[in-house]
Amino acid sequence: ALAGDLEGLPADHPSAADWRAKIGAAGDDVRLRIGAAVRALMDHDVKATSLKSFQGKMWKDGYATGELVAHLYPDFVPMLDWCRSKGVRVCIYSSGSVGAQRLLFGHTEAGDLTDRLDGYFDTTSGSKRESGSYETIAGRLGVEPGEVVFATDLEAEAVAARDAGMRAVLAARPGNAPLSEGTKRDYPVVRSLLQLCG
Repeated sequence: ALAGDLEGLPADHPSAADWRAKIGAAGDDVRLRIGAAVRALMDHDVKATSLKSFQGKMWKDGYATGELVAHLYPDFVPMLDWCRSKGVRVCIYSSGSVGAQRLLFGHTEAGDLTDRLDGYFDTTSGSKRESGSYETIAGRLGVEPGEVVFATDLEAEAVAARDAGMRAVLAARPGNAPLSEGTKRDYPVVRSLLQLCG
């Protein structure tokens, strides 16, 4: 399935070119061929279903053995505490599957947080770069889009959420892509999720 996703990419896509370059060195070794495919897709952040499925299986095993523990920014649990005390729902919308989200939040440095989140959404709601996805999520939450604050670190997602009527906020975190001057002018930018708390 991984090879099929790579073969389905345009010939000039960087992942396809990387894979073709690496696959020859792998020869007939299936593990090396799978590794080459996974690296080629991951290196260019391709949102391929087979890659997400493969990653989910690896994560499941890693979390089950305790080899993997999800990192949290230090403001995340205090933000959850504040939201719970004020009756504010906190949901996750990720390109990772709902199953992968539950694995991650079930195995954090702060313990199992799955019951502290009020909803999980993935790309079955639509692309994170399309406003219709955010309208779908608001509908599933039973609220108008304008009642939702959507925090993201990606400009394209903020644009789509705002186009749907949500209040989009950009979270500037260490290691994220720098925000353009226009984005910093057009959207609220927070460095801590606690800045969203009243």
